[in-house]
Amino acid sequence: MKPRSILIRVPATVGNFAGAMNCAALTLDAMVNVKVTPRTDGCVGFRYFGENGNRIPRDRSNLVVRAMEAALHQKGLEFTGGDFEVYSSVPVRVGLGASAAAVLAGLIAADRLYSLGLDEKTLFELARIYEGRLDNLHAAWHGGFVACAGEQPSRVLRRTFVPEDFVLSVVTPESEAGGGAREPAELMGQDQALNLERAQVLADFFARPGQRCVAGLEPTLPPAVRTVVPGLEEALKISADGVLGVFVCGAGPAVGILSYGNPEEAIAAVRRRFMDFGIPSTFGLFRPANVGALELNAVTPQITFPASRLTETRAGGSVS
Repeated sequence: MKPRSILIRVPATVGNFAGAMNCAALTLDAMVNVKVTPRTDGCVGFRYFGENGNRIPRDRSNLVVRAMEAALHQKGLEFTGGDFEVYSSVPVRVGLGASAAAVLAGLIAADRLYSLGLDEKTLFELARIYEGRLDNLHAAWHGGFVACAGEQPSRVLRRTFVPEDFVLSVVTPESEAGGGAREPAELMGQDQALNLERAQVLADFFARPGQRCVAGLEPTLPPAVRTVVPGLEEALKISADGVLGVFVCGAGPAVGILSYGNPEEAIAAVRRRFMDFGIPSTFGLFRPANVGALELNAVTPQITFPASRLTETRAGGSVS
């Protein structure tokens, strides 16, 4: 009998949103779609369809596979292999939460395929092994705009519905020096109380449809990307009609432009700043998404696969 598969969907996110380091993230309408078909021979097959595919490992070191294996081990079960197909519209290592999406996809796939019964607390504890940015994880899981306490895994201070008339333009400099996520410790260096206050201001702004300006969106540059990409600081200083804020997406190097209506003028200005330093760039347009992985994968199909028990169950592991 042909093995049955499962398809998991997790949205893109922008963490450190508008400079609220580790405390705010926005969910986007781009998606990571992961199809998993279990195997019993211990082998892994991996195919990836999407942008920056050269940055994706195609073996057991892939975050989707590692997260799935961790979920099984947490329940004292052995990972027996699988075939993975990833169809993604989320660029990798530019600051749009591709790693958070991959980790959640692996955990959800394991939970659904093997009926692990993971609760939300356990899910986030496992996710944090591979993804340190809680703002990205919460936004990818819940959807919308999320303000959270950076050091408290299960605490979401506020989740806000975001009107769809906002546009987030993302300009990505094509620099070898700029790609890749950084560890959260490198993004610290600001007073977290100020970051939480900034996140709350943003939540208030999104919660009031019709507003056309917001205080506190002055340009900010995370320490992890300061001077890494030539032209980045200059790009953050641009302004144009309808633009609410310009900031680094996550740990960068992509630059986000939050606006109403047509953002062409601002996009062109940011790209010119990079080109002044000889750095070409690409751009994309995204809309807010108010549905996260929790709702996208809410229907649990009746698929349960046997899994081999580990010869030695990890401490604290249990089998549901």
